[in-house]
Amino acid sequence: MRKFVMLIAALGLVAAACGGDDAGSAGSCEDVADQAIDAFQDVIDEIDSMTLEEAAAMGDEEPAFISDMEQRFEDLEAQADSLGCSDAEMEELFVARLDNLTADGFLGELMIEEFRNQGIFE
Repeated sequence: MRKFVMLIAALGLVAAACGGDDAGSAGSCEDVADQAIDAFQDVIDEIDSMTLEEAAAMGDEEPAFISDMEQRFEDLEAQADSLGCSDAEMEELFVARLDNLTADGFLGELMIEEFRNQGIFE
């Protein structure tokens, strides 16, 4: 379980890069933030589908959905930069969308709560 909590913490650090899914379609900072929420929701859904035993069994192995998420965030970070979106603006837009995130399980709720309490750009 400790390793999984560390994975969740690492996701928060990756999220600091800003986020989203189809970086080619964002035309504004708001679009990037919308895509970020979609990307976070996908990760939360993946995490919620795992049992605690599955999470613990991952060990140091990075699941494919984490690699995919990292690429999505890198793409959208580049797009946010090209649009001139500041970290402060992206954080404000993201925080305004946090209530759109949902979780069906403990681990997903833990992740959402961490975003609410710690922020994304810490």
